Amino acid sequence: MRKYLSPLVLLIASAWTIAAVGEDDAQIKASITERLAKVVPGLKVNEIRPAPVPGWYEVLMGAKLIYVSADARYVFDGTLMDIKEQKNLTAKPAMQARAAALKSLSDADKLIEFAPEGETKHVVYVFTDTDCAYCRKMHGEVAKLNQAGIAVRYLAYPRAGVPSATYDTMVSVWCAADRRQALTAAKNGNHIAAANCENPVKEEWELGNSMQVSGTPTTLLESGEELGGYIPAEQLIKFFASGGGAS
Repeated sequence: MRKYLSPLVLLIASAWTIAAVGEDDAQIKASITERLAKVVPGLKVNEIRPAPVPGWYEVLMGAKLIYVSADARYVFDGTLMDIKEQKNLTAKPAMQARAAALKSLSDADKLIEFAPEGETKHVVYVFTDTDCAYCRKMHGEVAKLNQAGIAVRYLAYPRAGVPSATYDTMVSVWCAADRRQALTAAKNGNHIAAANCENPVKEEWELGNSMQVSGTPTTLLESGEELGGYIPAEQLIKFFASGGGAS
């Protein structure tokens, strides 16, 4: 599956001219924003800040992090490593970008949440698909997670893409009168009534792509840290009990 920014590097490197020498930081940021908008119309840039490498900038776009040269000619889309320190310089800002993107979706209309009846001690976000076996297995353990004070917030990620039969099913789930019941029914392989409405399924699928979600389920913390795929309930409960996920 092609990521929505995949043509960006070639377009920018081949089409842009070098920015004027002597621009100050504000001018450079404005120039980068303007030129990104020309390459990808409608692209929302959340933040631009100096990168750890002199002459380069970190550009945050939703959950996506790229590096752009100060002259706005070159783009690097990947992991930046400090070989001397043996440190991944992309990990922390990428995690922060994911956290901000998840927080922006914490709307009751966009997420399907299974929350504890009592106090919510921890939260996990899960990109899910109604047809994947491990998504169904994980969903069968949600009640156990809730009993341990862990809330599960589902985001739609139809692996077959948009459009697809799975996408249609997930739209029907998100448009159902009782979305939690509809999601459970769909994961159990039961028929649910077709429905359509204004929904976030495509938006969340695109968000997953920008986060490089490669399979379902994909489990993340509020901090933006990715824990992996299917995690047995007992293992996840032990993870939090041992102090995992602490900010």
